[in-house]
Amino acid sequence: MRVYINFTFDKLELPTEYNHILQAFVLNLIDDEEYRKFLHDKGYTFGKRLYKLFSFSRLLGRFQIDSQTKTIKFFDHVVLIISTADERLIEFVVDRVGRFENLRLGRNFVVPAKIEIFELPETDHIVVSTKSPITVYSTVDKDGKKYTLYHSPHDEIFSKLLEENLKRKFHAAFGREFQGQLRIKNIAPNPKRVVVGYKERKLDAWITVLELEGDYEILKLAYDAGLGSKNSAGFGCIELVGRDII
Repeated sequence: MRVYINFTFDKLELPTEYNHILQAFVLNLIDDEEYRKFLHDKGYTFGKRLYKLFSFSRLLGRFQIDSQTKTIKFFDHVVLIISTADERLIEFVVDRVGRFENLRLGRNFVVPAKIEIFELPETDHIVVSTKSPITVYSTVDKDGKKYTLYHSPHDEIFSKLLEENLKRKFHAAFGREFQGQLRIKNIAPNPKRVVVGYKERKLDAWITVLELEGDYEILKLAYDAGLGSKNSAGFGCIELVGRDII
């Protein structure tokens, strides 16, 4: 399930690398300290892996980047997608933004002007575009040291790692192994590489279009929780191609 929030403002200016600001904004919408701490610190487990099972988009709207000050200025209004496999998060978000009060976003104040809740209709096939870039990586050992190896949508292993990651999320979410069908394929001829800063770390990520086929329950999880790694840090939020949200 997901919520689209349309914000208005007098001024909205942020650092160009604002993932951490949006992450804090989303978590601060939760009016329950125990649940907020659960999502921030733990989440859902599969073995030693932790999955928060929520994602969020970039701020969607018209903007201008100042390369000298490394800031981004938005105009008119913006839309933020918050998407999750845990409906409790949506309940908290809707309760908070539904008051239509001023909310602090970085050093700015924004006002919720419109809220829409949406759930993926039952299907076995979706085509999606990224509303926050997808990051896919693996850890390799070399000379006794561990290195992070980022993968491009052009790499054969890219889709395989997305599928394996999603199946682990499924196990964490539902407590059972996924036994159905799943296929993920990049269909964008020229995916765009972006380097995103998050808490003093630089991550390779991709803006692209993907086709997913498989059982509805796992396609819905992909749509709700996000694809790839670092979803709760603002990576891997996807949207149906052709769905008008702005």
